[in-house]
Amino acid sequence: KRKLMPKLSLRDLWIILAGYLAAIHIGKLSVVLPILQKELHLTLTQAGLSISIVQGAGMLFALAIGAFSEKLGLKRCLIGGLTILGTSSIAGVWIDNIAMLYFFRFTEGIGFLTISLCAPAILKRISQPETISFKMGLWSSYMGLGVSIAVFTIPFILEFLSWQQIWGILGLLCFVSALLIQLFLNLDTTSSTVQTSVSSTQSSLSQIIGTTLTHPPIICLALVFACYASQWTSVTSFLPSLYVENGLSLKMTGLLVSLVVVANLGGTFGAGMLLQKGWTTQMLLTIGFVGMFVTSILTFTTNSWLPFEIQFLNAVLFSMIGGVIPTTIFSMTLHYAPFASAAAASMGLVIQCSALVQFFVPPLSAAFVSATHTWASMSIVTSILCFIALSILFIFFKRYAK
Repeated sequence: KRKLMPKLSLRDLWIILAGYLAAIHIGKLSVVLPILQKELHLTLTQAGLSISIVQGAGMLFALAIGAFSEKLGLKRCLIGGLTILGTSSIAGVWIDNIAMLYFFRFTEGIGFLTISLCAPAILKRISQPETISFKMGLWSSYMGLGVSIAVFTIPFILEFLSWQQIWGILGLLCFVSALLIQLFLNLDTTSSTVQTSVSSTQSSLSQIIGTTLTHPPIICLALVFACYASQWTSVTSFLPSLYVENGLSLKMTGLLVSLVVVANLGGTFGAGMLLQKGWTTQMLLTIGFVGMFVTSILTFTTNSWLPFEIQFLNAVLFSMIGGVIPTTIFSMTLHYAPFASAAAASMGLVIQCSALVQFFVPPLSAAFVSATHTWASMSIVTSILCFIALSILFIFFKRYAK
């Protein structure tokens, strides 16, 4: 019988760990946001923009970088992404105004984006078809695990180090990761998929981008993933502010939010295993969005009649059930790519659409909450996004499922 849990090689491990490290850089800001709000005199809306601006690079360049990485070399681009991320984090040590905060979060976004695009394309290239769902399940956990590590550990580390010193250490870890990938990731060029049915012109940059942009299944998947990622990012980013407002300490807030974020791993790992066991993508995505719809309402609208413990449990379930979505979408994106050399570009379109929506949803959500003076307004945002995603999925599985 086929093994249920395929073994990971050392090169698989370094690729996945690079994703975890990149996600730590995404999650590090939300933890120290209350500190930065005081030091830099940020409003809640400005804080929301500082969270979402890291998506600016993806919003502008994801598709192009995805297509270009196939030409320049996936390994070279992965190392380049880690280098940019590390340099930006170390430079962020000198942040003393909002403009610098925005600038270095944007450049960190470029590094994060490059890693997010190249790593899954490399995994597809070096993996056997029967193991790709399992590995994509591990890869898809990078946001949940990375952000949860940041949210859980940084409040404790802040007792001994300043946030600037933490930024510097995280930057150095990126350089270490880049070195390890340079040493251990040996891509055999003969193992890359050869397009026997695709002409050489089709694999040009313009053809890769043009074909990807006009490929309906990838467009649908991009929109669906955007609906997931924008609400997950908004909820997990603003939970610290919500809990601090409710009188919890920063340390306790970090612990609770890290549990919410790490719960996402249950969904991402679980989806990879369930896909290997034969669960359909339609079933997993429907469960994911319906679950997020229900639990987000119970998280934000029940303050007056549900105990805090039950509200917190719903936040955990929101993250865990939603975790089935990224694994499923990433696997489907690689499957529905118009041709093999467009895998990174297809992932790029998914991330670019997601980044575009994530750029606007957190600050708009913050502005909505500020205007209505109630965190219950957040559930309106999440409900709308879930409804849009389920509508697109209905069309997708009716027209393009294969």
